Amino acid sequence: MRTISKVVTAEFIDYNQHVSEAAYYNISIRSLQELHEELGLNSLFWKHGVAPIVFNSHIDFLREMFMDEKMQINVEFESKSKNFRKWKRTLKILNGRKETAAMVVSEGAFFDLKKRKVCSPPTEIIDAFKNIGLLNRG
Repeated sequence: MRTISKVVTAEFIDYNQHVSEAAYYNISIRSLQELHEELGLNSLFWKHGVAPIVFNSHIDFLREMFMDEKMQINVEFESKSKNFRKWKRTLKILNGRKETAAMVVSEGAFFDLKKRKVCSPPTEIIDAFKNIGLLNRG
């Protein structure tokens, strides 16, 4: 599991004065993309011509979050098939009190960017996910 810290800004607040549904997705995906870049995964995806693709996604809302509140996003992947071909990704968003405010759970696979079909990622990508703590080992 890897963790990203952020603060709730005005762009994420809805008319009810808390984080909106769309904002939870936005926060999650932005954080994931930033983490991929920071950890060097994007360059590995380009090098090997494969990248994650999402088949479905859902969100569970558990607690409210408000303007200027500090949040933590925990990111973890779980292999759902041999060789990490298919995966489940959980982005757990914690509010300032460390309570789970929302969970964005997605299922997907790795996608060959040239052949345009699902594939198993190269060992280098699997090892990178394990070594940086994104892939649940157990």
